[in-house]
Amino acid sequence: MYKRLLTIPMAALLVLLAACGTGGPAGNTSDNTAEPKPTRSVEYLGNSYKIPARTKQIAFVGSHGTYEDALLLGIPPFAATMDKNGTIPTAYATITQNAKHLPWNIADNISELAALRPDAILTTDKTSSEDIQKLQSAATVIPVSTSGAHWAENLRLVADVRGREENVDTLITKLKQNTQTTRDKLASFKDKQILTVWFHEGAFFVYPKDERYNHLLYTELAFEEPDIVAKANERMPITMEILTQTDPDFLFVMVDKIGATADAAAFDQLQQGFPWTNLKAVKTNQAYVNAVDPVLAGGTVYSNQQFLIAIQKHILK
Repeated sequence: MYKRLLTIPMAALLVLLAACGTGGPAGNTSDNTAEPKPTRSVEYLGNSYKIPARTKQIAFVGSHGTYEDALLLGIPPFAATMDKNGTIPTAYATITQNAKHLPWNIADNISELAALRPDAILTTDKTSSEDIQKLQSAATVIPVSTSGAHWAENLRLVADVRGREENVDTLITKLKQNTQTTRDKLASFKDKQILTVWFHEGAFFVYPKDERYNHLLYTELAFEEPDIVAKANERMPITMEILTQTDPDFLFVMVDKIGATADAAAFDQLQQGFPWTNLKAVKTNQAYVNAVDPVLAGGTVYSNQQFLIAIQKHILK
């Protein structure tokens, strides 16, 4: 045996000895299982999610609201999906500039995300069950609520997943105080109707009563809920005729003039003539275009603070 070993080239001999020391050519040992990573559970809206005990690599998939919570908490994602236009809104630049930018349809390219080995994936409750199942092959997926009623729980979730909860109570308390102060000042406006709409691809859209800024407006600030909002079970297009029939006292319009230049051009043209110019809010100079950044999710701590500032500036001026 010794003589046979002497005839083997030195490099091959080292490989052979290394294989013997690890239980064979494939590096197998009598115990072929890797040491499992320690895990912990995150509780969110009545569900429990198991994630690594230490989470650093958090991926954000299609969730502007999560970007906003992370922005306030100073928790940058290590990977984040772009919008369909191939960009991430500049409003989130400070936390996404160093992140791996992923295509908006990453669920259809799941191997790209899986190769990054994320610790957890935060998406939204609007993500289809099919896409969630695909994402789960890469890491634990937590669908984040898009209801404005869950703004505090959503903020706590992002902090909990990353393990940074020191600023959460302060941020929540600040928004509650600002909301109550604004509500008190709006007491004389309770008979007025306020509406938020989004203009996209030539049409106006409204959202259900708890989405975007509607929970803030109609629950926390106690404005009367317009019929078109009450009837909306999901994002719903409305015609100019329906908007004219609703004819709110205060109208906030969101138009993405940077990421959707065609929308901006179409809306600018619409503003030039009837029936837009006959709206009550337009005639009284109470129609506000992009009083807040139109790409904001609405219904988050950050968005709500921005909208309260807009209300204080325009309605309580």
